[in-house]
Amino acid sequence: MYCHHCVRSYTEDAKYCSQCGRRLYSHRIIEAVHWEEALSEGAASLELAGEAAVISGQSVPTEGESKRGLTWPLPIGLVLLAFLVTTSVFLYYHYEKNVNETVLRLQSEARTAALSGEYIVALEKLEDALEARPKFNALAADVEIIGHVLELERMIAQIGTRLSVGMTDEAEAGLNRLKTEFGGHKEPIYDKLREKLDELNMKLTLLKLTKEYEALTTVKELGEMLNVVNGLIGEEAAELRQQIVGSIRDITAREIEQLLVRKNYTGAISAVNRSLAWAREDKELLGLLKKIKDEQARYERLEQQRIEQAMQRAAEEDLINRTAAVEVISLEKTLDEFGDLTIEGTLKNIATRAIYSVAVEVIVQSKDGDVLSRGKATVTPEYIESGELMTFTTTVYGIYSEDTNIVVDKAEWYLD
Repeated sequence: MYCHHCVRSYTEDAKYCSQCGRRLYSHRIIEAVHWEEALSEGAASLELAGEAAVISGQSVPTEGESKRGLTWPLPIGLVLLAFLVTTSVFLYYHYEKNVNETVLRLQSEARTAALSGEYIVALEKLEDALEARPKFNALAADVEIIGHVLELERMIAQIGTRLSVGMTDEAEAGLNRLKTEFGGHKEPIYDKLREKLDELNMKLTLLKLTKEYEALTTVKELGEMLNVVNGLIGEEAAELRQQIVGSIRDITAREIEQLLVRKNYTGAISAVNRSLAWAREDKELLGLLKKIKDEQARYERLEQQRIEQAMQRAAEEDLINRTAAVEVISLEKTLDEFGDLTIEGTLKNIATRAIYSVAVEVIVQSKDGDVLSRGKATVTPEYIESGELMTFTTTVYGIYSEDTNIVVDKAEWYLD
């Protein structure tokens, strides 16, 4: 091994050169063969320099002097070279660092723009970053994703247009293709598109339900559709929900109207409860239920009163039928030359039922109220319907005066 200053050999464990006293650095060891080439070149140059000096009359330095003269140019050159290399590396490092920072910033801004839905802005930033780092695979992958997202957005717009004009079949086919395109993509950039996909699905469902709704005629069919619509959100879903509930109310109201005509309050209440099972807590149906119950209670009160009155009338009628079924309509009396008084009476059946075998007691009183005669008379006909007339004729003997009062009392009869 040789000293890199004076080219003197030294042992492996030496720390300082024995010739020039310089510190030895093992990481700067120069192979001997390289130094031999350098020395041969140096010797040749020295010989030429000596000959030139002889020709010009200048003195040639001795071997020691020449060695000391060669010591300085080599380190200075190395220092300058190291400085230039270091400066170049430093400048290159900072340049590359700035480029990397710019690329990463553009990539970050592109991702932010993409997540907010500004896909074109994101694509432009990624293309600027690719110009600086064309071999950056992550950028190329981001560009590919943005391109895919733009294609999905185009498909979404096309499906939305079809739905707006009622092309449900074409829109449904497009949605199925769109769902296939989403398969396997879980990156956050797809989140907004998934929201739009859900909105399109909901809009398609609402359009199909609206068409089906127009053909429904029963509360059960409407209620089953209402259960589906209740799981949807948005103004259109709310509007369809109101239409369905309105139809349930109309059908229920028509059914209840017919039931109330027949005073079938129990059936009407059941009909409202069936509708409320679908349209829960609907204020109009609840109000209708209350109205029916109030009307039922009023009807039952009136019915109770009617029954009580009927029972009272029945009791009164029964009392009349049993105690006052016969009413005197007219009485005529005739006194013959023998002093006998003939009495003809017209009676009426005021009972509510037919009576038969009617007999009455006839009393003849004086003007002072004294009883002059008392006897029974049988009426005709034998069977008398309610409201029909009957008559009797009887003769009281030995009265001798027309100035008398006739009293018909204690009628007897049998109820049919």
